[in-house]
Amino acid sequence: MEELPSIRLKDFAASRADFLFPEKVFARLKSKIDYLVYEHKTPLLVIDSLTVRKRYYELVKYFPDFKVHYAVKANDNLSVLELLASLGANFEVASIAEVIKLVELGVSGSRMITSNPIKPLDFIEVCRQVGINYLCADSKDEIEKIKFAFPNAKVYIRLEIENKESSWPLSGKFGLNEEEAKELIDYAVRKKVNIVGLTFHAGSQNNSPDSFVYALDIAKRIFDFAKAKCKIDMYLLNIGGGFPIDYTDKVRDINQFKTKIYSKLNEFDNSGNMILQMEPGRRIIGEAGIMVSRVIGKAVREGKNWLYIDVGVFNGMMEVIGGINYTFKTNSRRRAKVWNIGGPSCDGTDIVAKDVLLPEPEIGDFVYILSAGAYTSVYAAPFNGYRIPTTILV
Repeated sequence: MEELPSIRLKDFAASRADFLFPEKVFARLKSKIDYLVYEHKTPLLVIDSLTVRKRYYELVKYFPDFKVHYAVKANDNLSVLELLASLGANFEVASIAEVIKLVELGVSGSRMITSNPIKPLDFIEVCRQVGINYLCADSKDEIEKIKFAFPNAKVYIRLEIENKESSWPLSGKFGLNEEEAKELIDYAVRKKVNIVGLTFHAGSQNNSPDSFVYALDIAKRIFDFAKAKCKIDMYLLNIGGGFPIDYTDKVRDINQFKTKIYSKLNEFDNSGNMILQMEPGRRIIGEAGIMVSRVIGKAVREGKNWLYIDVGVFNGMMEVIGGINYTFKTNSRRRAKVWNIGGPSCDGTDIVAKDVLLPEPEIGDFVYILSAGAYTSVYAAPFNGYRIPTTILV
């Protein structure tokens, strides 16, 4: 199938051979997507099941010693969860609603963990009832809550790791520095809480394997402290998510992350007996999603070309506020122009992208947004009365 002429300005000179992985997904699914949009209204989020499988099995291949816990928050569509469950995936949950979805699909609590370090008491109680035994904490108050509501829980402590290499940093709200983590472990052990290990998150869309090396160095020192000072052999290490995907630029190969992570793990005293976990969300689902929208308006403002589409910041494209840039495509064969792309609402912040080179579409034409599988539909709200995307797994 012939590729459609639409790439970002900085990539305009790139050859067809340099197309990103999501471009290949789009080329393969294009005819199927165009059939679906005539059955469903836009915005429409089409998820490619083959890509989901590919990315999940890739992690299983490169990290065979890890339990892969898909982060449900990335995309909680029931068809997506059912597919991953059938592949043997585990899950990371953060709320009662996410637990219910999985339980109704027949997923047992033993395949779930929760790395949300601040949990309502009723959620902790549900974890106990369902058999979600691994719970995260990063404060004395959370330790006390878990001890009260689920005294037999296996608790792992969340570290705060600098996210400076991440496109979507997660530091600041959760986690402890090295000394604070040691202090909390000591406190929890004295309270007779079952401390089993550590977790960290290097930040979402992190393209630096060295961020994981930095985090694992800290984790190793804390494991050694726990054994020497608190007389406990921690055995669980959760490296969170953060593995990057292609948006408008190619990212590092997953093998580079694997090499550096395994090299560091070999330095742990009990590396052969550890429970290793990861929580990919974006890496599994992001490139599998194509958001289909329609052009609802065009304008020229202060010499700038504006294109308005029916999906925006509030009904599906929230991550553009944090700096995520997407690749856009259209069916148009007209002359390419540089566009600012606005969403449908009346809010001035509802701007999906700026300075995008795109062949000029007509009102009513489709605009396709690539790598839109993660953190799009789950963020969407019907602000201003506009539709949230319908999700279809193909």
